[in-house]
Amino acid sequence: MHSTSPSLPTAFCFAGQGSQYYHMAADLMNTDAVFRQWMEIGDRIVSNAQGFSPLAAIYDKARSRSDAFDRLEHSHPSLFMVQFAAAKMLQARGLRPDLLVGVSLGEFVAMSLAGMIPFEVALKAVAEQPEVFRKTCPPGALIATLAPPSVRDASALLRDLTEIAGINAERHCVLACEAANTEAVSEELRRLDSPFQPLPVPFAFHSRWIDGAEETYLQAVSGLRFETPFWPVWSCCLGRPVEAADGPFLWRIVRDRMQLQATFAAIETQGGAHYVDLSPTGTFVAVLRQDLRKHSTSKISALMSPFGGDLKRLDALCGEIA
Repeated sequence: MHSTSPSLPTAFCFAGQGSQYYHMAADLMNTDAVFRQWMEIGDRIVSNAQGFSPLAAIYDKARSRSDAFDRLEHSHPSLFMVQFAAAKMLQARGLRPDLLVGVSLGEFVAMSLAGMIPFEVALKAVAEQPEVFRKTCPPGALIATLAPPSVRDASALLRDLTEIAGINAERHCVLACEAANTEAVSEELRRLDSPFQPLPVPFAFHSRWIDGAEETYLQAVSGLRFETPFWPVWSCCLGRPVEAADGPFLWRIVRDRMQLQATFAAIETQGGAHYVDLSPTGTFVAVLRQDLRKHSTSKISALMSPFGGDLKRLDALCGEIA
């Protein structure tokens, strides 16, 4: 097993809700046996536990990539499966991670890949979460904007209607709000000339609008047990590696602010890494291009994109480790 660089550790990076889309990783599913095997294993687990097929949802021929993949019951386990299968595919091809970076749902992927919690247990827990939020939380929204967190302080309306759900880069943050206020927030961002993109997410994760789920959520995960990880798992909830996990920490993953910028800054102080972005949309590449300073020796590689080219990027990664 090899890292991509003799001088840089390899960091597998896993994203959270909002990075999913219909037909994601279709080329990998059609051509790579390891990727397909893990997707099929996950599909059987969710089908038996929840009564629906994630594969049927992801690769629904009636859907296009531009359709919003926003039914949480489907997108939650699907996003977990795609990123986990991608990591297993790279491992089978000889690419070994030295550390794992997870944000939001991606933290569950990272912990499972690191051996802290078995794949089946983690996937079932992820698949059960949507019902918890559906029963206990009002509809909400997450809006990614190409603006610093101070954009919220510049507007009384944004201060009243939103919270900062995540800080990804110096000029990239995520706002949370109630679904009923999405259009008003969008109009205000247009007025402030702040480019934005609503994410395909039905709840305002990482904000006070999911507080009603806390008790039920903690009950749902109370039986989970965690082992020591094989590799350091960097949490974008904590901004540092996870030392131990339990139910209250799992709640913090979905409730606390996402601290992507601070997490990458901490990794950079230790010498940086070759960041291998395993999110379906290349989420981390866009963020890291802002976060990394000119003097950084770190590298960034994406695997998947809504615009295709996954096999070409896979070949490029494999070429680096050959």
